[in-house]
Amino acid sequence: MSLSERFICLSKSEIVPGRPFTDPERNADDLATLEYIAKRLRYVLSQAEAIRLYPSPLLLYLPEPGGLRLRITITNPDELRQSTDLTVVGFCGQKRPDVDRSQLDGVDLELVSEFLEHPHLLSYNSLELKEGNWCNLVLFSHPQGIMHWAHSIKHAHAASQLAPQYYLAIRLHNGLLPGGLMSDNNLTLTSTKYYDYKDQVTWQAVRELQCA
Repeated sequence: MSLSERFICLSKSEIVPGRPFTDPERNADDLATLEYIAKRLRYVLSQAEAIRLYPSPLLLYLPEPGGLRLRITITNPDELRQSTDLTVVGFCGQKRPDVDRSQLDGVDLELVSEFLEHPHLLSYNSLELKEGNWCNLVLFSHPQGIMHWAHSIKHAHAASQLAPQYYLAIRLHNGLLPGGLMSDNNLTLTSTKYYDYKDQVTWQAVRELQCA
């Protein structure tokens, strides 16, 4: 089954009635947040000597304004510093009100423990936002890393079983960071998949260049 058969194709400026999370302006906000996470990750990588003191994967929790948190996970700092294009995945979720995240957080930590088993996965970072939402930035050295990550049993369980319980809607971005993390280049989003879990049947859509 092709992507177009599984997902509704959205044009570049289309907003789906009743689904405001599909507003393209939300993508612009997400991109700014992902760029901020990349900036913070770049700062951590600049502390070269300190990073070498920690085992891999390196897991750090950094304080953010307003008492929020940023979790940075690095599996391969040397490769992250190289000036090669990186494949980007961005996750932005709108949580259900008053939901207990304990089970989801537990699975998330289990995923961290298997990061070294995934080729091309260089860094996984999670920024806490207002109202208890989170934005994740994942960096891969090659697009094949996304497919290997998707076939993780724990990741598949979280995506198919837990996500509908904890989120009202999700925007899942694919993108590129030309020249690598340490370059001055901006992160670029190439496509966005939208998931709406409010109804019994999950609503799915995609916005990418061939849909324009």
